[in-house]
Amino acid sequence: MKSLRIRLILLFGVAIMAAAALQFATSFQAAMLQANKLFDYHMQQLALALQDGNFDLEEWDSLPGIESNSFDFVVQVWSADGMRVYQSRTYRSLPKQAALGYSTVTLDNGDWRIYAVREHQRLIQVAQKIEARRDRAISLAFSALWPVIPVSLLLFAAAWWVVTSALAPLTRIGQELAGRNAGSTEPVPDTGVPQEVSLLVTELNSLLLRTAQALQLQQRFVEDAAHELRSPITALRLQVQTLARSRDELATTQAVGRLLGGVDRASRLVEQLLALARQDPSSRGGELAPLFVDICAEQAMADIAPLAVSRHIRLHGGPLPHLQISGDADSLRVLVCNLLDNAVRYIPEHGEVRVALQATGTHAELSVEDSGSGIPPQERSRIFDRFYRVPGTSPSGSGLGLAIAKTIVDRHGAQITLGDSALGGLMVKMSFPLMAG
Repeated sequence: MKSLRIRLILLFGVAIMAAAALQFATSFQAAMLQANKLFDYHMQQLALALQDGNFDLEEWDSLPGIESNSFDFVVQVWSADGMRVYQSRTYRSLPKQAALGYSTVTLDNGDWRIYAVREHQRLIQVAQKIEARRDRAISLAFSALWPVIPVSLLLFAAAWWVVTSALAPLTRIGQELAGRNAGSTEPVPDTGVPQEVSLLVTELNSLLLRTAQALQLQQRFVEDAAHELRSPITALRLQVQTLARSRDELATTQAVGRLLGGVDRASRLVEQLLALARQDPSSRGGELAPLFVDICAEQAMADIAPLAVSRHIRLHGGPLPHLQISGDADSLRVLVCNLLDNAVRYIPEHGEVRVALQATGTHAELSVEDSGSGIPPQERSRIFDRFYRVPGTSPSGSGLGLAIAKTIVDRHGAQITLGDSALGGLMVKMSFPLMAG
């Protein structure tokens, strides 16, 4: 059942019906107990009142043999020699002489309650069917139950009103959300919301806040991507026009070379944009799992090695220690690749790039150093911004490498800092929490 209101009302209804059934059972037990006491008392009084009576023998065979279900008593009198001298009613099966006092016997037509007393050589016996007592007790129990029915209906109506009133804040929140457009991320008002629902409203507003932040990041990413893609596309268009106007083989070769270079730059920009989108906090990346930092760093160095060789850059890291952290292997490889790619591309040829890894207390520190000109301290506060490039650097860059690195580091709960390298250039240092044990 999907409706919480109907479920709660039905539960209240079941509880009310169970209470009514318990009331009936309790009333029946009490009525049965009282009926037994009352009828036993009347049987005794009736027997005592008949002690001095004069009973004449009657022809019992002439009486009609019908079986009565009445709760009236049956009186039987026996003489001293065991002859029955009186019987007030007729049944197909009646109790025989019973022991003095109270007793209960079972005959073909049911159970009987008997009281017998001996006086003046006569045995007076008063009997009554248990079924008559039970019928009387049920009648009394139903009489006590009738007032419970309207009370139960009133309780059911009250339960309906209580449940509807209690769920009114949820209904209001649902209607308020249903009336919003797809881009609305305003918090849900919590005025008049009960304490049990306030946690739901708080978490819902927290989700809306995160959604608003994700939408802002997405909008910013789309705007930045459109802005950055406009320039290489325009350049490609100009280069194609130049190629179309070229008349000699040398001009054509130069135009084709510039066109291929522009395509490579545009392709690299698209790859960087896709990498940034995959690492964005609003996207669902891979789950964090135990991994070894040195393996990810060595794989990244192997990926960048061909570029380093083409520019005569010495890329080395020496033997790296085996340190385990909780992270995403693909993201960490992208992180190191971006840092190494930046270092290899922007330092002069025949330079040096070094990768180092060490354990410091409870953290693993991974650093990338180069022998380039570094980044001025006044520019380092903006270097992690998307599409930001230090003035004077090569225009072939996208300005996304360090932004991607910062996003990945934040996702892993790590820290990234910039400093001066002993090689003369920039040092990028990242600190990851080590796994316990």
